Amino acid sequence: MKTFFITAYLTAFLTSSVFGQTQPSDSLIIDVSNAPLNQDNPSVSINRKNKGMIVIGAASDIVDMDNNGVPAYTSTDTGRSWVLSRLPLPLNHQDVYIYGEASLACDDAGNFYYSYITDDGADSAGTIAFATSTDGKIWKNATPIDNNPAPNYYGNPDGVFITVDNSLVSSHHGRVYAIWNQYYSADSLFEQEGAYISWSDNKCVTWSTPKLLGPSDDYQIVRTGKNGEIFVAFSDSSGLGHQFFVSTDGGSTFTLQITRIFNSYPFFTSGLNSGFTGLKGNQGFEAFPYPSFDVDINTNRIYALGGDYQGGIATESFSFSDDDGLNWTTPQIIGINSLDSADRFDPCVSVDQATGDAYALYYSSESDLNNILIAPYRIRLGDVLPDKSQMLAPSFNPLFVEKTDSTAAYIGDHTSGDAFGGVYVGSWTQNRTGFIDADIFAFVSINTVKSSVEMPILVHSPSLWLSGSYPNPSDGKSITLSYYIPHATYLTLSLYDDTGKEIRRLTERSVQEGSFTEKFAIGNVANGTYFIRMIIDNEQLGQKFVVHK
Repeated sequence: MKTFFITAYLTAFLTSSVFGQTQPSDSLIIDVSNAPLNQDNPSVSINRKNKGMIVIGAASDIVDMDNNGVPAYTSTDTGRSWVLSRLPLPLNHQDVYIYGEASLACDDAGNFYYSYITDDGADSAGTIAFATSTDGKIWKNATPIDNNPAPNYYGNPDGVFITVDNSLVSSHHGRVYAIWNQYYSADSLFEQEGAYISWSDNKCVTWSTPKLLGPSDDYQIVRTGKNGEIFVAFSDSSGLGHQFFVSTDGGSTFTLQITRIFNSYPFFTSGLNSGFTGLKGNQGFEAFPYPSFDVDINTNRIYALGGDYQGGIATESFSFSDDDGLNWTTPQIIGINSLDSADRFDPCVSVDQATGDAYALYYSSESDLNNILIAPYRIRLGDVLPDKSQMLAPSFNPLFVEKTDSTAAYIGDHTSGDAFGGVYVGSWTQNRTGFIDADIFAFVSINTVKSSVEMPILVHSPSLWLSGSYPNPSDGKSITLSYYIPHATYLTLSLYDDTGKEIRRLTERSVQEGSFTEKFAIGNVANGTYFIRMIIDNEQLGQKFVVHK
């Protein structure tokens, strides 16, 4: 197990205030759905060919979706305005009961993929449906996944999540993956549940036979790595906890890398949330400690947040892995203190593949001393230490519940986020005072989410270590790097452009063991993507950054 010990003083470049909290100057918060209908289960995707185009999918009121189709909210001006479009009704729409569970992804050619779930109420034969679009507004039905592999079985899928392999060096570049939790019944005599995965190599025209990965009863997630690795995480509350799997052979086999046991959230026995899992506070929420992660496909670093319930508090712990999930840094509980009175849950981790920056969005009660009201928070996940979180919106009040048969305080199952080219988008479900519905909100930040270090980062590591450059994006004139040299040696640091050409030698010198933070002049380079390469002995490390003037 690799461990870093860090002392850092971080500050954010924040200049405006939203709802009493500081925010990046080029950012906005908006009610995306703004409709008198229930909206929840958001999913976000940014167009990889045009970062100004953002699509948010969501589950809507059941009757609304069944009659009009699943909604998609699209912005073509980086979140300033949004347009509602509808997916076509599925081909087998007769007697089909559409119930959402939206999941969105975009390939590097700019094609959007939208997955949702249908359920035929007559025999519970659920379907994982798909639609595709190039502009986020006009959608076409794609082939659904046949998720009933056995005769006389009726499948009920839940919690679908999709991703696309966008690594140019992957042998599965362009492959679309889908993972979900499956409930089966056979003539009402047998039931089982588990996480299944399937994939398509032809833009959702055909799908592989679903593969069972293991017992699961909550949110599943799949991501891909630089060389086509398939990473999967899901939770099982029966005692298995958070599980993390990896496949390096295109999905033929999966290896369990880690199991992290968590303490299950308690059940309320009386009051508003009687019979539901919940958090502390005299109202509480439906919640479950599922994990979330994303992968930087340039370095194959995996950033993860995992939920737990400790000392009567819902916690989120941050860690990362540089060896395909086999070893992880010691988990750090995020928050002002290592364990304060706030509940934190429902995370979504997003990595910007163009800049290498990682972010997380989650719900938290840290702004409420009574630990009842919940607000979405955004946090930046650095190489070694998360930045201070930022509250994005007013609190979610459990006294205002959505219009369902249940009186439980419910906030939409999960948050969602995506990042690309310096644009970060987070989305969540928020209720509104005076209404009994919930709306889909979004936070969009553009290029200005940066951090600087006022004092040096002190790192003690068993091996060579190099931080990401900051600020990132850079002004094209200078960057600051922190690094650790494990023994006396000769050091070379160089700057490369995106073609692999060395354009500046930053330093060449003998160094002793120790931790260093240095500012380097890089000239006056043009806007674009650049790389830093560090070499000592036979070892080398690299980091990517963006210049945006």
